[in-house]
Amino acid sequence: MLRKAILASWLVVAMPNSAMAQSPVGQGYGVGMRSCADFAKDYAAYAGKAEDIYFTWAQGFMSALNLNLSANQGVYRVIDGAAMPTYKIQIRSFCDGHPLAPYAAAIMDLMASLPTQKTNSN
Repeated sequence: MLRKAILASWLVVAMPNSAMAQSPVGQGYGVGMRSCADFAKDYAAYAGKAEDIYFTWAQGFMSALNLNLSANQGVYRVIDGAAMPTYKIQIRSFCDGHPLAPYAAAIMDLMASLPTQKTNSN
């Protein structure tokens, strides 16, 4: 387990930080602000490890989007934990077709495809 954590830390350091060039300052931070082309390069070089790092960012981003939707619009997108492998495929497909888009755009596209549900107001 420790070996995986060290490898993941190394991958984050080894990946070039182009996030500042991808989005306006202050708009966001992390690997999700990198381009889909950067994701594709990292995926090709580091396979599943790179995807895990990006997807960890994506899960936090999806959760934040959902919390915002729930608080402000009374709905949320249904995120199915069992569908995570399918979500990764959808993200890769979006990025393949939109290499200049930020990785975050792939997540927003994924979220838009998910069903909505009203927030339970107790």
